[in-house]
Amino acid sequence: MADIKKYISDLAVEFERLSYDDMESCSNSERLLYLYAYYHYFNADSSKITDITQGNVYERDSSDEIAGIYIDQDSDNADVDVVIVNYVENGEEFEFPGILKVFKDAENAIFAYMGNRTLCRKKLSTLLGDEDYKFAEDKPLKIRLITNFNPKTAAKKRAITNALNNMKPIHEYVSYQVSFGYDIEYEILEIESPKEYVDEASITVDRGNNFVSFGTENSVIVNISAKSLKSLYELYGYRGLFSQNLRYYVKNAKVDDNVIESIQEHPENFWYFNNGIILICEDYSIEDTSINLYKFSIINGGQTTKLIGETEFDRDFFLQCKIIKNRFTDEDDRLEFISNVAEASNTQKPIKDKDLIANRIEQRLLKKQMANAGVYCQIKRGEKVNKKLYPNAWQNTTNEELGQFLLSFVYQKPGTARGSKQSICGNKERYSLLFGKTYNSGFLCDLLRIKAYYKLWVTRIKKTDDGYDPYKVGLINNGMFFMTAIIGVVSKIYYHPELIESINESVMSEQKLELVSQHDLDHSVFMNFDKPKDQFFALFEYCYKHFYGPGYELFKSVKNGQNNYSNFTKINNNYMTYIFFQIVREYRNGIVGADKIFLDSIFYQASEDDLDRDRHLLQKYVNVISAEINVTSDVPEAVTARIKDELIAYRTKVCKEKRIKAYEVFRNLSCDRIAKFAPTTIEELRNLRCLDESQIKKFGDDIILIVVNSSIEHKK
Repeated sequence: MADIKKYISDLAVEFERLSYDDMESCSNSERLLYLYAYYHYFNADSSKITDITQGNVYERDSSDEIAGIYIDQDSDNADVDVVIVNYVENGEEFEFPGILKVFKDAENAIFAYMGNRTLCRKKLSTLLGDEDYKFAEDKPLKIRLITNFNPKTAAKKRAITNALNNMKPIHEYVSYQVSFGYDIEYEILEIESPKEYVDEASITVDRGNNFVSFGTENSVIVNISAKSLKSLYELYGYRGLFSQNLRYYVKNAKVDDNVIESIQEHPENFWYFNNGIILICEDYSIEDTSINLYKFSIINGGQTTKLIGETEFDRDFFLQCKIIKNRFTDEDDRLEFISNVAEASNTQKPIKDKDLIANRIEQRLLKKQMANAGVYCQIKRGEKVNKKLYPNAWQNTTNEELGQFLLSFVYQKPGTARGSKQSICGNKERYSLLFGKTYNSGFLCDLLRIKAYYKLWVTRIKKTDDGYDPYKVGLINNGMFFMTAIIGVVSKIYYHPELIESINESVMSEQKLELVSQHDLDHSVFMNFDKPKDQFFALFEYCYKHFYGPGYELFKSVKNGQNNYSNFTKINNNYMTYIFFQIVREYRNGIVGADKIFLDSIFYQASEDDLDRDRHLLQKYVNVISAEINVTSDVPEAVTARIKDELIAYRTKVCKEKRIKAYEVFRNLSCDRIAKFAPTTIEELRNLRCLDESQIKKFGDDIILIVVNSSIEHKK
């Protein structure tokens, strides 16, 4: 494996390339912290360097030795990680067991700081005061020691890990962990050179011909040797062994401790207490007590495998292994089956919403689409980017992050995007809104370019800020999704000037916002700039000067004394009431003059074909936000009430028959709008803009029939 110093040196070059100089004067401990955070917490996403540096709380000779604080987004509960660094210079020894004392010191310090913030070091104060960094029983605290040191022997590693395991934290929801140099290097290797599966390997079973076969493809259940599985993990744990799983290994201290205890203390009972593992392969062959596997991956039991692989034990034991031979020629069918098996069979650890959607067809298609556009899109927790193929900041994202940008830019919900990231995959209606449709590849790439250059802009502003605007640094530091939403509105009005007239005619703010909260851009957003950084910086400055800053000033005048920037940017209503209001006011007569000239230099010059596709999208996908309460209707209230009751009854029936969700038929707001205006033709229904084309095609005729019959019944 490569020298970890080389990885640190390479990261320093990456920092410099992106105009960060934070590593120039750093100690080796800080550099190791940055390296670990870059790969472990941020999946080598260079747009997150600001987040990496913000997590650095290192102070030389600090009594608590806390070097960094980060949120582990891949853990089950978004654990808070407190990182201690022990960088061993050439010729130095790892100070064991004395080094173990730092775990207790760090834990005591953190809890003392949380009890009395005045005791807190300045670098720690901001992070510990943020709501996202509050830890509790359902959001554990991990104290992690990272080091470039590698134990020379298995016995020395065992002595260190055993000593650590025997040190019980003071608080129940705190755990201690250590990552050695080769652990860090393995994570780097997984990103720099990943594999999709293990090409070929063998496992040992308890005895010949002791298996149960099933299916025409001859899948089998066998009992495999734990030492055999341990060897498999040591060889391929970071080289394809878990690549087909819904997620990669996610630590859970309580569950892990129970498994480790069973391995070391009661191996004879492991077969009874553990569910074993499931793997899928293209083929296998059995030779007495050996099974040769070809192109295989573990799809369930990653936790068991990793713990067996990393736990020292003398007595071999056996566990159940289900070997599923691929019987699907179609890739989508195969992956869907894998997803269903993994979801149904996982009982030891909670499956998160992100895990459940990992192998859905729309996610696989999204991943493929983004790869074809030169972007790596992570759809599984723990999945690692191939940095050689995707070197730039905008080329690395996750499905959740992409959902955040769509929610902000397209659907004008920047507060939700920032404050409720988990709802991207967890809220079924929101998931359908975001991922139940297709997007232009250039458009998606441009959203990620906003991410990449916004982070650089924030860094520039922090370095050059003269204090003239007392709010600017705080606002932009927390405002990426607010800025994205602003650019979304500006671009939509730019491409479709007729929007202004419709907005001006609307009475309610919600109605105005609804007009621009539509999926209506089927092309790129930005021009191909020679100097993209300069152009994006100019765009951000324009949006801040005209809309973001004045909108916040308006907020301050109404909410006197409130200046919590983080909370301000988590609330959609703040955006709608103050920021969006400012855009509408600024563009009430359209985009004219110098503004138009400037935006002409920024935005992609759409052709008539592009604009025609925009209009098609607007018909195909309809996002309903609010019913038009203030618009009058000549439909009698009794008829409206009857139509609404009949529509709800119809929707309930359809959902049961077709086994679909209510919002897939129509949303409550759509129901209200239909009942209020009682359309009697498909065209009238379409003009209400409360159903998309797919809904009209499937349910439109039935809806019209309900409306007509309800009106007839009323007249009787």
